[in-house]
Amino acid sequence: MESDIRKHLIELARLRTTRSYSQVNDALMLGLDFSNDYHRNLIGEWLGNISVYEFKNGRPLLSALVTHKNGQREQGDGFYKLSGDLLKKDWQDLKKDKKWENGVITKCYEFWLDKENFRNFKNDY
Repeated sequence: MESDIRKHLIELARLRTTRSYSQVNDALMLGLDFSNDYHRNLIGEWLGNISVYEFKNGRPLLSALVTHKNGQREQGDGFYKLSGDLLKKDWQDLKKDKKWENGVITKCYEFWLDKENFRNFKNDY
């Protein structure tokens, strides 16, 4: 499941776009019901595992491309908490810093649009 989500996120990066949790759920036919706490936690766990893997390999956090559907293009608190843990920074400060957030998204786009990066790392999960 995580491998399919990661591939989808890489494609989003190559399209230079983000998607909501619901759009990812629908596109991959995950069958999650976000009114269910377990399902919300599950997608958060999958996205977190993907981003930890990317971070450990020196790549941008792909889960930055998954946002709430409120039009604000903002990730869930889990993204900021994970980022805070990985970067050794206060997650609430990261959440307030739109420049940082947009920078992470831009780095995803730039990394995955690079043909060499795409060829070398698209299937290494």
